[in-house]
Order: sequence, then structure tokens, then C-alpha cells
Amino acid sequence: MKQPRMPTTRHAAGACAGALLALAVALTDVLLGPQVPLLAVFVVAPAVAASRNTAGGVIGTGLLAGVLATALAHHYHLLGSSGGIVPLLALGLVTALSAIAARTRTRHERQLTQIRDIAGTAQDAIIGSVPTSPGPARIAASYESAANTAQIGGDFYDVTPVRGGIRVVIGDVQGKGLGAVRTAASILAAFRESAPVAARLETVGLKMSCALTRHNVGDRFVTAVLAELSDDGTLSLLNYGHPAPLVLPAPGGITWAEPDRPGMPLGLDVLGHCRPGRHDRTLITGDRVLFHTDGLDEARDPAGHFYPLSTRAGLMRDDTLATGLELLRKDVQRHTTATSPMDDSALLLLEYAGHPRPLTQRQQHPAYSASGPGCEKCAVTSCPIPTELRPHGPHVWPPGQ
Repeated sequence: MKQPRMPTTRHAAGACAGALLALAVALTDVLLGPQVPLLAVFVVAPAVAASRNTAGGVIGTGLLAGVLATALAHHYHLLGSSGGIVPLLALGLVTALSAIAARTRTRHERQLTQIRDIAGTAQDAIIGSVPTSPGPARIAASYESAANTAQIGGDFYDVTPVRGGIRVVIGDVQGKGLGAVRTAASILAAFRESAPVAARLETVGLKMSCALTRHNVGDRFVTAVLAELSDDGTLSLLNYGHPAPLVLPAPGGITWAEPDRPGMPLGLDVLGHCRPGRHDRTLITGDRVLFHTDGLDEARDPAGHFYPLSTRAGLMRDDTLATGLELLRKDVQRHTTATSPMDDSALLLLEYAGHPRPLTQRQQHPAYSASGPGCEKCAVTSCPIPTELRPHGPHVWPPGQ
């Protein structure tokens, strides 16, 4: 296995700090003279280097401190006395112990780097990247993990182009760890399978709920928002107990896309046969919608105050969506100064760009270039089924739709 590369800048800084400290002790000793011997102070140099350097760097710092201490002891005629020998022996002992401590620390840092790499790879494999310009929208997404890097979370999002628009999902699995990751993977798999072909958005939600039940995830539940944005700007939202998206109209101001009724999270909706909350609106060109998980608006400052998303939403009116999300992230970090994020945070910023180009001008997959835009029974953008084989009339395709 390829070993992760440790940051060299930090190690170089540790070596410089130890060496400069040794030189400073030597210069101070020369200025103060033999009346104030500082040979014992040289042991601080390798100890300081151990906090930010490798074992080799610590030994190098100890050798430099030893050379300086030996020169000063010889200058003050202390090499043959306990006043010179004891500080040198102490310096050698502290250097050895500091090198062992530095080796242990760097091994733990390497293991932590591996854990971060594995966690990041797993998260990327599950979530993946979203298209930046699907259909009638422009999109930017951002994901930030909590401080505990070993506990990857279950926040997720995805975007699927369909005929006549796009479909979006964002959600949050209850809990953390591998169980939450497996649940998120199941939910996303159900969305990716059903969103391109289901004729109705409600069917996509049912498929996701079914996947959650079928995979027997215990007492876990998932809050989520399903959205469908049509080419004409019609935005339909299904809310399953999730924070309402924030809408930034192009003319100014903000509004919340609150559902018409409380919706039960996926996994709990089957208990009360509860329908999801619904919200419908029409977007105009330039309107932006922020989909987010509760890791954003529940971010707290040291005094325990939640992040004021409503008053800071103007940061996302930047010319580019990605820059707007970056500014928002930095603002949240300033809000939570001296504290660590307690939960993962997923953000997806969508802007309605108006009617897309005509179908004949869109880039299509070569394998589907001879196909039409799809049949009347599903929402696939470029149907892989030849036109003469597509079902019509009363037949239903795919089965169960």
C-alpha cells in the first residue's frame, strides 16, 4: 500500500524552531558569561522539535544543541567537571526520548492521514460529483465533514437530469459511522435508479422509502428533500422531515420553501402512512435555491448561538455559485471559532438559468444519438430503447410505474 505523504512544511518548521532555540541559548549563555551557566537549558531544543518534527529532525536538533553545549563547556573549562558532564548527559537522554516520542507521533499522524483518506474516498464514492449545468439549472455543491474524521457521516445529495428538467435529492441519515454510510448508499442507489425513469416525483420517494425498509437498517431514519425543476421554472418539493430549502429570488430578499404539512422522515413514514410535505413555486431566471442539511443552520458559536443563516444568505448572491458557497463556508467557520463542527454539512446551491437549449443543440451520449427524447411513460432524457420497441398506449414501462 502506498504510504500517505506527511506534510513537510510542518516538519521543517519544527526543526527550525529547535535549531533557533539552541542558537538562542548559546548566544544568551555567551552574553551572560560563566556566572550564569545555561548548559542545562539546551535540553529544551530537542523537546520543542519533537512536537513538530520527525525522529531524524529531533536527533539533528539534539546534535546541534550538543555541539553548541560542548563548545561552551570547553570554553568555560567545564568538560572535566560535573557542571559540564551532567548537562551533556541530560541532553543526550532528552534527545533520545524526544526522538522516540516524535516517531510515535508521526506514526499516529500517518494512521490518521490514512483514516482521512479512506473516509474521504468512501464519501466521494457514495456521493460523487454533481453536474454543474444540468438542463435548466446551474449547480454547485459542497460537503464538509465533522471534526471526528473517523466517523464519516450520512449526509448526501445528488442531481439527475430528466426529460424536461432535473431532479434533486439532499438528505441526512440519523447517526454516524459505517451504518450511516451504508444507509446513505442504499438511499442514493434507489434515487439514482428511480429518478430518471419514474413518471412522478412521489414514486421516487416511495422507492427510497422501500429501499430503506428492504435493507433492514434497524432504527435508522433519513430526512430528505426531493425536488423537481422543470424547464419552465416550476419547482416541486417533497419534504420528508428535512430543513426547508432557502430561496433567494433574483430581485432580492429571501424566503423559505416551507412544506404545506410536516413530513415524516423516510423510515418513519410507513408507521403513520404519512404523506411528505409539499411545496410548489415558480422560479424566474436568476433565482437561487439553497438545499442544505442541519449541519449548517445548527452550527453553534462558543456561546451556543446557532448560525444565523437568514441574515447571512446574501453571501450566496456572488456572481458564481461555487464562490457563494465558499464565502458561506468561511462565514460559518468564523461563527464557530474555537469550536469544531459537531455534524456534517452538505450544501447544494441551484440557480434557475431559464429555458435550456433546444434538444437538437444539446450534447447527447453517442450511444443514444439515434434515439428520441424518450417515451410518454418515463422521464429518461435520452431513452436507450429503440423507438420501435418503446411501449405506447396502455402499457406501462418500466413495470410498476
